[in-house]
Amino acid sequence: MAFWESPLLGIMMPATDGLTIGVDLGATKIAAALVASDGRILASNQTPTEPTKGSLAVLERIAAQVNDLLRRSPGLVSGVGIGSPGQVNSRLGIVRNAVNLGWDEIHLAAEVQLRLEQQLPVFIQKDANLSALGEYYFGAGQGCQDFVYLGIGSGLGGGILSGGHLINGADWNAAELGHLSLDTDGEICACGLRGCAETIVSGPGLLNLVRQYLAEGRLRSELVADPALTTSLILHAARSGDELARAALERLGGWLGMIMAACVAVLNPRRFVIGGGLGLAAFDELKPPALLELSRRTLPASLQSLTCLPSQVESSAVGAASLVWYLQEENQLIRKEVID
Repeated sequence: MAFWESPLLGIMMPATDGLTIGVDLGATKIAAALVASDGRILASNQTPTEPTKGSLAVLERIAAQVNDLLRRSPGLVSGVGIGSPGQVNSRLGIVRNAVNLGWDEIHLAAEVQLRLEQQLPVFIQKDANLSALGEYYFGAGQGCQDFVYLGIGSGLGGGILSGGHLINGADWNAAELGHLSLDTDGEICACGLRGCAETIVSGPGLLNLVRQYLAEGRLRSELVADPALTTSLILHAARSGDELARAALERLGGWLGMIMAACVAVLNPRRFVIGGGLGLAAFDELKPPALLELSRRTLPASLQSLTCLPSQVESSAVGAASLVWYLQEENQLIRKEVID
């Protein structure tokens, strides 16, 4: 395989845009996929993360997943992309403060690369950024160079493409939209701030909100505040006309609209893509109150061509695999500028 030196990362990049491997590293599972350049998943695997066994064990598990896919690949693999939680410095290949993994600082890219059976470049990015890349190449972001991805699940993650480029920020902390405080007197967030967006706009946020409404007893509901309460039950209740469940989802949608308004004011995106487990499941319930709140807080001129779509990429590993192609394209642009 031919390689050339990347002026963007200061490392050797593959000169082909063939097959890539993507790894989605989460606190509970590691999902990996061998992906073709048209987005087809040719092979995949999954294993528990088990972070309590230590960082070395997690690194071995990641490498084992990648090596398995390399053995099953029908052709050359041009690189590996890994999506990770925490503060992810893509240039240095380092993950810091990944609380759910118990990591203070891990040289993730280099450590995984050392454990591979083939010489391949390994790249890392924040997991939500890679969800945005997956949508850009193969999903609801296709053909749109300016959009914001919002993933609503156990928290609220964000990824931004502006002019077709990922926005990382000075300290690789851009798009931490889940920790924008919308209520300084609100619930204490896991990050230590009060009233962060994800204290409401998330699965746990919705559960807490419903329990709060049930305790207040002001709204009629068939729901019961016990350990069996789930977001799926809340959604089913809302679709059956449950007053309390519908009110909770409306409030969550309103907070989502506030986040969207902040993004519109700063970024002027063309599109919002809503993903994550809860974001997809509740898209039809969340979109109307979100757009209503957005319209109340945003200049009309900024909304004329704005669209809001559900995520269309099923596997989280596809976005991670897309990182290799994205970096190839970025570096080709830099090489062209240098030559010109």
